[in-house]
Amino acid sequence: MASFMLLAACSDDQAAQTETEEPKQEEAAVEQKEMSEEGFITQVTESQILVNNIYFNINDKVEVRSDNGTEISDSKISDIRTGMKVSVDYTGPLAEKFPMEGEAGTVTILADEESAKRSEALQAFINKEQLSSLLMMGQPIVRDNEIGFLFSNMETGDVSEVRIDLDTHEYTIGGK
Repeated sequence: MASFMLLAACSDDQAAQTETEEPKQEEAAVEQKEMSEEGFITQVTESQILVNNIYFNINDKVEVRSDNGTEISDSKISDIRTGMKVSVDYTGPLAEKFPMEGEAGTVTILADEESAKRSEALQAFINKEQLSSLLMMGQPIVRDNEIGFLFSNMETGDVSEVRIDLDTHEYTIGGK
């Protein structure tokens, strides 16, 4: 009888332990859910793209597609360019450093009319200023016919605000 009670007590302990372990597994699953980051590509290397303030690792397993607003089609990694507006789907936590870093799952090039107009204006700014390492600080703000954002020149560390006219591509930096 004593050994029966001992076995029953042990099995109750195992059941309680299993119940407490299950929520931890669920919490881990929640951390790994798919997330998305929308923004502009401000830097492209052989293995990464910089979108807003996140470097996304790009490899041959990454799905690349283009969305023109009415149709989604397949694209290639070689189609990705600086200045493009994209949406990046990724899973898992981002590396806690600045800029952050993550693994891209899908990169969707947003090629609708408005996104293309904003991308052209940003590309004109990057080319004219010859910025090879631009880090956007947060999401750009679009008002009237202008796009504005804070950015850091990663080579100098300078932080500035820029406003770009979407039609003329003329811009001001820091109110100048």
